[in-house]
Amino acid sequence: MAKTVSLREVFPGSVLAAKVITPAGMVLLPAGVKLTRELLEKIRKFGVHTIKVE
Repeated sequence: MAKTVSLREVFPGSVLAAKVITPAGMVLLPAGVKLTRELLEKIRKFGVHTIKVE
């Protein structure tokens, strides 16, 4: 079951349940991506604070 969580609660290995969209409307990552430390840092740099994970 998907849940919306703060980036502070997400850890590498989590899987996106929905695409990640920046505040400006740009799609960063599609659903289904397994997150790495580098991807989490990229998401933070674009100003995203919450994501949906499986």
